Amino acid sequence: MSSVDQYKCISCGAPIFFKPEVGKFKCDYCNSEYTEEELTAYLESLKEGKETKEETRGETSGEYQQYHCNNCGAEVVSDTETTATFCYYCHSPVIISSRLSGEFKPERIVPFKVSKDKAVEIFLDWAGGKKYVPNDFGKKEHIDKMTGIYIPYWSYDVVLDVDYQAIGENVSVWTSGDVEYTNTKQYSIVRSGDMEFNNIDELATDKFEERLLNGISPYEEDSEVEFSKGYLSGFFAESFNVDRDACMPDVEERVKNYSSNLLADATGNYSRVKVERDNRNIKKAEEQYALYPAWILTYNFNGKIYVFAINGQTGKAFGELPVDNGKLYRTTGIIFAIIAVLLVLGGLFIW
Repeated sequence: MSSVDQYKCISCGAPIFFKPEVGKFKCDYCNSEYTEEELTAYLESLKEGKETKEETRGETSGEYQQYHCNNCGAEVVSDTETTATFCYYCHSPVIISSRLSGEFKPERIVPFKVSKDKAVEIFLDWAGGKKYVPNDFGKKEHIDKMTGIYIPYWSYDVVLDVDYQAIGENVSVWTSGDVEYTNTKQYSIVRSGDMEFNNIDELATDKFEERLLNGISPYEEDSEVEFSKGYLSGFFAESFNVDRDACMPDVEERVKNYSSNLLADATGNYSRVKVERDNRNIKKAEEQYALYPAWILTYNFNGKIYVFAINGQTGKAFGELPVDNGKLYRTTGIIFAIIAVLLVLGGLFIW
């Protein structure tokens, strides 16, 4: 069985969405606005008095799950890793609360700050100057497919135990007459203690290309808040399918690289450094399950899927544009034709 939550306006009962541009829930019908705390408290009070018949039940079948929309009663199917979606029939936002409990309940969330209108503006600015994109690339029916989605991450805080010893050498060379002199001064370098690294984010799903999401990183961790499923209303959301332990080798490699840079900065300016001892081991690692916002737009051109992403908090964009070879060839042909005409005219004047 799977319970479903649907957020509705306190004033008129219409489906209500979280609006990034105002940082609140706003009803599109009566224009009422509520904070996340106000709406959640109201809905929780209603839930306490709900009868069993009002709850939405789901049945699992393989990799998909069926549930019933509380708003229109339609039966909808989603995959087993989706935690927030929409009813395909009445388009009401649906939060599958049973998939947000236990180990699958996120601890932190970065709410959307970039609205869809702003995301579309960013996309059009990004793609507008490109000459060889397909004609329909910027059309409304294509841009309307842009989707706001919360993407799962593991966010690690790591303490690294460092035991480092080296010899730093400064070498100076000079000549006096026919004699060359070399002076070498040696300095003992000892660095030991703990290094702390916070908010090392690792993608917790294999549904998205890591290179794409790295292109819109980082997120500003100061905007993180304690998770509340109300923030998911009006957006899609995915649950993790990559275990936290599976990410640790990548975390260790990143921490070692970060610490190498810090040690290089901390050893001073020497002609050369001879490392005698370098022991660096993770002493402590704690992770939190977090959801980060992104706007995603996909485009199928000539059998290849192109994906464009925007950081839903900062607006940073990254993606790959398709090239319409027909446009490219036509433009190239025109350029060659102009060059050919100029060459012919130039030859006539010469003769």
